Amino acid sequence: MGYDILSFVTNGLVPLSWWGYVVVTLVLTHITIASVTIFLHRSQAHRGLDLHPVIAHFFRFWLWLTTGMVTKEWVAIHRKHHAKVETDEDPHSPQTRGIRTVMLEGAELYRKESKNLETLEKYGHGTPDDWIERNVYTRHSWQGVGLMLAINLVLFGPIGMTIWAVQMMWIPVTAAG
Repeated sequence: MGYDILSFVTNGLVPLSWWGYVVVTLVLTHITIASVTIFLHRSQAHRGLDLHPVIAHFFRFWLWLTTGMVTKEWVAIHRKHHAKVETDEDPHSPQTRGIRTVMLEGAELYRKESKNLETLEKYGHGTPDDWIERNVYTRHSWQGVGLMLAINLVLFGPIGMTIWAVQMMWIPVTAAG
């Protein structure tokens, strides 16, 4: 019994070799990038792809777990970026804000623009506005990443925190701008 508890605390429910953790991390982060690209960018922002509701909801749920991004906010900010590209009104233009700022502070630029209600109203139309979006994904946007941390710790033990940290950095680092 004592060994089982110790094993759980040190390895979680799914003990892996070092390369197993690397593979898991790469798979999880790939799903996140695919969610941003397929759901937020292609389906929601540009309306270039219609997804089955089950697939769309999987992406919404996954993004809530792994990024804390709110669909309407991301879509509105991205559409405004295209409408005002490389001007002072572009929320994350490397030309007006500087490449260093966009690369290192992109999440902060996103958060700042997400508070601009005019941006959300003008550019956030056509995004999900159902009960779960309003009452879970938007109202509790950061609880998803906390739940992901708990899941990673239970599944992988302390190394789960490292996997979670990589997941949290993935979008800001790989998709800046």
